[in-house]
Formats: sequence, structure tokens, C-alpha cells
Amino acid sequence: MKDQSWRWVLGLVYIITVASIWIAASFVVQSVVDAGVSPFLVTYLCNSLFIVYIPFIEIVHFLEDKYGTVLFWRNTKDNTSDSPESEEVVLLDETSEQIIDENVDMGLDAKGRWTRSRVAKVSLLICPFWFLAQLTFNLSLKYTTVTSNTILSSSSSLFTFLVSLVFLGEVFTWVKMFSVLLCMGGTIIVSLGDSKSGSSKVASNPVLGDILSLVSAAMYAVYITLIRKKLPDDDGKSGHASMAQFLGYLGLFNMLIFLPIPLVLNFANLEPFNTLTWKQLGLIVGKGMFDNVLSDLLWAKAILLTSTTVATAGLTIQVPLAAIVDSLTGNAPPIMDYIGAAAVMVGFAGINIPSDSCSVPKEASIELENGKIQSTEQDHLSPR
Repeated sequence: MKDQSWRWVLGLVYIITVASIWIAASFVVQSVVDAGVSPFLVTYLCNSLFIVYIPFIEIVHFLEDKYGTVLFWRNTKDNTSDSPESEEVVLLDETSEQIIDENVDMGLDAKGRWTRSRVAKVSLLICPFWFLAQLTFNLSLKYTTVTSNTILSSSSSLFTFLVSLVFLGEVFTWVKMFSVLLCMGGTIIVSLGDSKSGSSKVASNPVLGDILSLVSAAMYAVYITLIRKKLPDDDGKSGHASMAQFLGYLGLFNMLIFLPIPLVLNFANLEPFNTLTWKQLGLIVGKGMFDNVLSDLLWAKAILLTSTTVATAGLTIQVPLAAIVDSLTGNAPPIMDYIGAAAVMVGFAGINIPSDSCSVPKEASIELENGKIQSTEQDHLSPR
């Protein structure tokens, strides 16, 4: 129980860290896109940076295979065969070979890790949903404010909750349902406020930006639900699937599959590369390394440590952060944004309540019934 609580707390710490990084990255993307850089190019470059994980994880696997640990300088393993245990090792060779054969059939290597091909297949499946989620998110920042974008993106908790109920068997509770509806109600309030406020210097077409934010939220729900379904927990039962390796292949497939599009845009002189300044390129690469490479690894870990719905809803803490930064930069959100943000925050608090806290376990119900029976017997036996 303590171990499970620790995993839950660690997952929440990851979520808070990710939320802070994402807010900073949103303002960076908005500044770059407003300067004329294509949202597609920003998405393509940032997502492709996931590829840096591939050489890193290959080095880790090499050291583990050769020395038994990444900290190879601390390895004091004795490889001599003169010890009394050497005969046991020989006797276990046949059993080890059988285990290796079984691992190969399951898509695992000799150390119980997922093979490259097995991880790559999952990355290839999830890649299009992830790219579309990022693209619509970045494109929405061209038309609406960071605060509105952040609030509406938080509605992914609704999509995630519904998808998780159907495909992951997540426990349904009325508290979670009411909390998710609060989040959704908050997004509707924000959308209505944006439609009335009209265009501004930062939000040139708020209604279109809001629609793109909602599409992005739906894609995020599909993305993280697929992660939860296709990648196992680190429980040792289904082998170890490296999240870094998964993200590395995600970047590789992103780079290969979507490469023709920026090339066509460049040669057609629609969005030429030579208009990109070194400063803008530096901001994009920095955003990609922190927002994509680091934060998405932490977020994917948070999904496995908590749940898909909690990981998604937890990111609603971006809402007050975005509102503060927008206010400091002279783009204070309208009053309806604050009302919608309050609804989203209350919804987040409710949806973050573990499912077992909202229902009485079966064992507890049995104990309660037994306690009532004993109490009744004592009432009959005791003098009045």
C-alpha cells in the first residue's frame, strides 16, 4: 500500500513539472508562430527531436548486456569458473535457454526487455495521433490566447475518461463523472467568452483557435489511452518496455513519415526554410528538448504511475499559470475565462480522488455486515 501511494505521489510530481514546462513552451510557440514561422514546421522539428533517445537507450542496453549494469565501473562480478557455484550455473544453462526461447516468442530479449521491433510497432501505431495532437495544439496558438488554449486543452480529461471506461476498464464513479462534467462546463464557458470578446492582437480568430484546441484535446486522449493499453506497467509480468525507446522511435517515424510535407512546402516556396532565423531555430530546438523530449517522458511515466484520467486532468493546473502570465504580458483574460478556469480546477480536484476512496471495498462491506450482525446479537443478549 505504501509503495502504491509513493508511486501515486511521484506521478503527481511529474504532472506538476510537466504543466510548468508546457506553459513556458506555449508562450515560446506563440511568439515564434506570430513571427511568421509555420506551426507545421515547429511541430515537425520538435517531434523529430525525440530521436535523441535512440542512441541513449542503445548505449544503456549495451552496458547492461556487457557488464550487467549501467554503472559498469562498480561491477565486481567474478567470472571465474573455480567457485563451487559453477556446477549449478552449468546445470541451469538448459533452463536459461528455454526461458530465452519463451522470451523470443513473447517479443522479449534475454533480459526480459521488449525487443526493438515490438516497441517500434507501438510507436508507429501512436505516431499519427501524437503528431496531429501537437499540430492542432500549435496551430491553435496562432488564433487564440495561451489561457484559452490551455483551458480548452484540459477538456481532454473528458475524452480520456470516456475512452478509458470503454477500452481500459477504468472504474466508474459518480464523483469522477461529475468532476469531468465540471471540466467540460468550464471549457464551454471559456468558448462562449472568447466568441463574445472577438479578435485581438494575440487572438486573431478565437473561435477557430478554440475548435483546434478541442481537436487537439481529443487526439491527446487517444494518444495517452493507447500508451496505457499498449505499454505495460513496470510490474515485471509483461516484460520491461522502455518509455525512452518508445519515444525515440516515435521521433524517428515522425521524421520519416512527415518529411515530404515540409520539403514540398519549401520547394514550392510556400514556407521556405531560409526565412527561419537562428534565434527562432534556437527557440524551437530548446522548446523541443524541454517540452517534447523531457516533459513527454515525464508525462508518459506519470500515466503509468497514476492513471490516464488523472494524468490528463492534472494538467489543468496550467490554467492559473497561463492566466497569470497572460495578465503580466498585458493580455488579461476576460472574466468568463476565470469562471471557466474555476470550474476546471474544481473538476480536477474531484477527478484526482482515487476510485477506491469513492466506494466501499467488497471486503469492507462484508466486515461491516458482520459487525452489524454481531452488534445485533449483543443487543439481544445485553440487559436493557
